[in-house]
Amino acid sequence: MATSLLLANVCVGTLLAVAVMQAVAFLVDTWKKRSLMRRLENQGKPMPPFNLLFGHLLEAKAAADELPPGAHSVYILNRMATKYAPRGAYYVDLTPMAWPMLVVTDPYLATQVVEHPLVGAYKPEELYAWFHPITNGQSLFTQNGAAWKHGRDYFLPFFSNQNLDASIPFVVGQMTIFREKLREKAANQGRTKSRSSDMFVLEPLVLSMMNDVIGKLVLNADLGTQHGSNPLAETMLRQLQLKFAINNPLDNIGQLNPLKKFNMWNNSRILDSHIKTQIDTRLQAYRSEKTQDEQNDFKSLLDVALETHMGRGSTDSLQNNVSAGFTKTLCSQMRMFFFAGYDSTASTMAYCCYTVWKYPEVLRKIRAEHDQIFGVNIDSATNTISENPAILNSLPYTTAVIKETMRLFPAANGIRHGHRDLVLRDKEGNEFPTEGCSVQMLHYATQRNPKVWVRPREFLPERFLVEPEHELYPAKGAWRPFEYGPRLCTGQQLVMKEVKAFLVLMAREFDIKECYDEIDGGRKLDLSHVDFEKAHLVEAGAAHPRADFPCRVSFSRYHSNTT
Repeated sequence: MATSLLLANVCVGTLLAVAVMQAVAFLVDTWKKRSLMRRLENQGKPMPPFNLLFGHLLEAKAAADELPPGAHSVYILNRMATKYAPRGAYYVDLTPMAWPMLVVTDPYLATQVVEHPLVGAYKPEELYAWFHPITNGQSLFTQNGAAWKHGRDYFLPFFSNQNLDASIPFVVGQMTIFREKLREKAANQGRTKSRSSDMFVLEPLVLSMMNDVIGKLVLNADLGTQHGSNPLAETMLRQLQLKFAINNPLDNIGQLNPLKKFNMWNNSRILDSHIKTQIDTRLQAYRSEKTQDEQNDFKSLLDVALETHMGRGSTDSLQNNVSAGFTKTLCSQMRMFFFAGYDSTASTMAYCCYTVWKYPEVLRKIRAEHDQIFGVNIDSATNTISENPAILNSLPYTTAVIKETMRLFPAANGIRHGHRDLVLRDKEGNEFPTEGCSVQMLHYATQRNPKVWVRPREFLPERFLVEPEHELYPAKGAWRPFEYGPRLCTGQQLVMKEVKAFLVLMAREFDIKECYDEIDGGRKLDLSHVDFEKAHLVEAGAAHPRADFPCRVSFSRYHSNTT
């Protein structure tokens, strides 16, 4: 009895000691960060009113309270930028919710970050912590130095233009399935007495389509989620839902929930099991194709990685197998590519449905361009693209529409970690030290910055068609959805091909009308701090349109003027 009591006391004492040590470490770390911000404030650096106890949390809370419910945290930073960043950058300390930040809203300063030899190619450690629930390990998005270059070399052959074009017939095939679903919605338009029954949310259908696209392109797996359920896809989506269950960045209490952590760990384990099964399947196919000299029309990322790995003369290649270590690394990479490949692209497609049909003149011009390139037979465009994917390069106005959509509704921001050798300088010579801060390149604010863009809130695809001397022509580095520098998005060509094909198949056949006023039910939302956008950004991995983009779809009855 005495021994049990002694052991209990020791355990309790140990737990208390650990708790005290963690509390002390937390307080010391917080004090260091607060002291840094105090020094910067004393130097006259731009920032919101600073509180030594709360940092800028109170100011962030005040900015959040001005926003519509569920609005993306980018609007919080943008709101503070309008008040405190007259020179294109400001400091903010949201410890313990985030690392102290230098928020950049000017492309001239952002370019200095991504082109810096020490900072530009280095992704911060806090990004790995953010991605870990998604990837369960290091991935190309978070690796640095030799590990990043080594990983990049594994996957680069997939992103060749020849391989991407070879994948387009499959991509278009999945889009025709999506189009059939819209045709069903359009055919049912007006058949029911209840007008509300005609309304639906578009983005889940787009996400399902992109699930199938990315499942094939990344894993060479036929997921078929547009027709039914798939265990691998369901587990991946569940992992993302667990990761993004908490939308408010100022409320991280859920991260302390042990049940949530267990659920995430267990689901991650199941997800790896599904991916390992697919790795085994593709490894067997590699052995067979190597023997039979057979090739698919295009190579998936997984097939490219296996082919590269097995061709490097490693122990695995000699044994015609892959090690447990390589398999684990490959699982993390596949999870990252799956998330990055479907989520932000689906968001861009949904926002194109918002912007194109919001502006009648834009819709008229994009339809006219599709008539000119593909002819007046709308259905024939599918075969034309599949037989000649390069034809997608002949759509300058469609490309400009996509770019303008991505300008106004960027799916993500850029982030790097500061360094004592990186001091940003604006054109007037004002300096912004970065040591001790993460550098947040706020694309939303940069791409709507009135000092950089003419008529920044207007939807003007012509910005990307005019000559450099024109006032609308974008300033250098001002358009940055794919970022710049050595860590720019390797998938940008694929994204543009996918979204262009999507618009070609949708723009002429359908009319799409957003239904935000209906779902708001007469509520008067204050949209003044989200640039009066009904479909403002919300957090769900990448930034997505509010409420999954509620809409109605009908057949356009469009008649070409082309003869």
